[in-house]
Amino acid sequence: MPTQRKNEDKISIDLDFPHADAEHIASGLRTESEFTELNGIISISISATNFSDLRAIWNSTMRSVVASEQALNAIKGSSE
Repeated sequence: MPTQRKNEDKISIDLDFPHADAEHIASGLRTESEFTELNGIISISISATNFSDLRAIWNSTMRSVVASEQALNAIKGSSE
């Protein structure tokens, strides 16, 4: 089995995106990654020492964003 190489430095991804319900979407990220929300812009920063871990954190973070958006849409749909 191949061993995973560790970088001495961190590998990072920074993502900024607008969302009409940024405050609510960002609340779903509290346990997933470092983020800020300001004036409708969500800024996410993730880092790891190897690509495999970075990909896992990315996937988990994006699942949280999608789940938050789906929950919001369900709530909005039930109130109409």
